[in-house]
Amino acid sequence: MSDITLYSNDDDEIVRGLRSLYAAPAGDAYWNELEARIMSRVADVELGWWSELDRWVRPALAAAAVLVLAAGVAMFRAHEAETEIAYDNMLSSPAVPVSTAIRPALQNEHEAIVRFLFGHR
Repeated sequence: MSDITLYSNDDDEIVRGLRSLYAAPAGDAYWNELEARIMSRVADVELGWWSELDRWVRPALAAAAVLVLAAGVAMFRAHEAETEIAYDNMLSSPAVPVSTAIRPALQNEHEAIVRFLFGHR
């Protein structure tokens, strides 16, 4: 280990000079002015969370427009599919013959109810 010192007794004058240069101001006026400057800057800065969201307004509106458009297209296609299925069901031949479908209407009401309840045809 070496015996190196950072300054010697001869450097005391330089150290005192540097301390006087870097020492904090003695008067309260400096500190009051510094506080006023800092507080004015803080007051100018907007600290609300909504200011951060300002950057997202345009992309969010664009995304919302795309989603609304996609939902509209999907709803339109679903409606078209339902309409096509309804037309196909109306125009296709019935699964049961017409004679069996209208037979209960031709019989008396009591017999039709009994056949319906007990599943006889």
